[in-house]
Amino acid sequence: MNPFHYGQIVKKADFCRRPELDRKLADSIKRGQNVYIQGERRTGKTSLICETIRKLKKNRMIYVDLLEVKSSDDFLKRIVTAIIDMEQSAGFVDRIFQKLSHIRPVASIDPITGLPTFSLDSSVELKPDSIPGVVDLISSYHSKTKPIVVVLDEFQDILNLKDAREALALLRSKVQFQSDTPYVFAGSIRNEMDRIFNDPGSAFFKSAVPIQVGPIDKDTFQKFIINRFKTGKRRITAESLNTVFAICFNIPGDIQQLCSALWDTTPYGDNISEEQIPMALEQIFAHELKGYETTLKIVTKQQLKLLTALARQGGKAPMSSGFLKDSGIVQASSVQRALNRLLGLRIVFHHENEYRFVNPFFRAWLLHKKL
Repeated sequence: MNPFHYGQIVKKADFCRRPELDRKLADSIKRGQNVYIQGERRTGKTSLICETIRKLKKNRMIYVDLLEVKSSDDFLKRIVTAIIDMEQSAGFVDRIFQKLSHIRPVASIDPITGLPTFSLDSSVELKPDSIPGVVDLISSYHSKTKPIVVVLDEFQDILNLKDAREALALLRSKVQFQSDTPYVFAGSIRNEMDRIFNDPGSAFFKSAVPIQVGPIDKDTFQKFIINRFKTGKRRITAESLNTVFAICFNIPGDIQQLCSALWDTTPYGDNISEEQIPMALEQIFAHELKGYETTLKIVTKQQLKLLTALARQGGKAPMSSGFLKDSGIVQASSVQRALNRLLGLRIVFHHENEYRFVNPFFRAWLLHKKL
């Protein structure tokens, strides 16, 4: 069985521990301290959060994924749905209806499992002024014997709301008084998380302890990967492993994806060398081709020129004369406009002093196709 997992929450033996981060997050949760966790995509933020809470044992988690949330109604209904999921798993069906009667939960029976399922009446539209009531609802489920941890993942997307400023202010006005219920705010876009937690004009300014999640310590993660391969009597050379890490910019989720493809394209007991990496990449390209083609359809010819130049040269000096010459784009201002558009489309992101591809395999595919 393939031991590499990506694109999902991992736990127990599949989770590569980060003792310092584990301890810092666990200590904050135990103290009821709110935390904001920032890390680029696929660095393992969500797995870190869920595994830390799992190991605390007595804590229950309300997990809310806010990716691409578009309205206050959507935001609040995602929270309420998460509460329903938690309570339903505990079997408190009557309690769900009592506490949520004002937004009319709808009960039905799953035809496969025969178990009750719940949804929310779509005719009831929730506004920002419903935020205090929903947050109070969260608080009502907290107790000393069954403490609650609230996880708001991809929290920066709350800025997509038309009334984001009001929503953040109302949310903060209630959260600050729930000193015994820790909130974990996780986000993958640094500048937007900074706007929320580090801008003096924001309602959440300095309201939570920051934890930065970056690549896992290379030596630690390489040992983890080597041990995973050993479960299939496979051995990977140091050179091959370094190449895998370089292709993936040391991002754990991407490394696991490439290692998963290497596992699938090599036989039991094999010695994995650098010559086998292109075959693994071909497998990934085949699985992701439709996504690449969709990206090509939404970018302009100028933006594609920029992407291919970024793939070849890297993104440390996209305004330099050498980069402009290689890209075929005449003016630095045109590069900046194209970069802003690609950032908005989340095809690239800004990491320290460099522009990087959100999906490193799309970069590898561009190099492979020589577009």
